[in-house]
Amino acid sequence: MNTILVVDDRPDARYALVRTLTSAGYDVRETATGRDALRLARMFPDLIVLDIALQDIDGFEVCRRLKSDSVTRAIPVVQKTAVFCDSEHRRRGLDAGADEYLMEPIDPQTLVDTVRRLLAPRGH
Repeated sequence: MNTILVVDDRPDARYALVRTLTSAGYDVRETATGRDALRLARMFPDLIVLDIALQDIDGFEVCRRLKSDSVTRAIPVVQKTAVFCDSEHRRRGLDAGADEYLMEPIDPQTLVDTVRRLLAPRGH
């Protein structure tokens, strides 16, 4: 079973993500801060769903740090946001290393499909 780390400082948003991903069969861990995300990422989650607007370290910087660390760089990161919903911010997220950038509201099936695609074994 794949483990997903959900990072969002809004309890209601985090609950909805956790519920959607758990219902899809994933083992989900959660945190509300960028600092905890950086620490927990070293425990090798298979994928991280990362909100941009965190209180301590913004999600762009968390992603940049994850992708620059040899231990965590291979973990797929799905950045999500309800605030930074324009093409410039999307480009910034992808430039920071995000594998996908979703804008809220996120359809639950779109989230699950995105996670499945990013966790699918790569072809030879």
